[in-house]
Amino acid sequence: MKIKEQAIKELESLGPSEIVTIYEMITSLKARIGEPRVRIGEPAYLKVRKALALCKGSLSDDILLLREDKV
Repeated sequence: MKIKEQAIKELESLGPSEIVTIYEMITSLKARIGEPRVRIGEPAYLKVRKALALCKGSLSDDILLLREDKV
């Protein structure tokens, strides 16, 4: 059975309030599909690099020390 036919079959078993909720979901989804995705600000990896640049010492050494403490 095709997914569209299966969805219609499921819709037929729902009550009016559930159908309204599904309709709102569909219109919301259609509105989001048309919106272009715009990145605001700098990429996350650059933020991480800036934050790590402020750290003194070796991050990998610190991680190894923490792992040794757990063992």
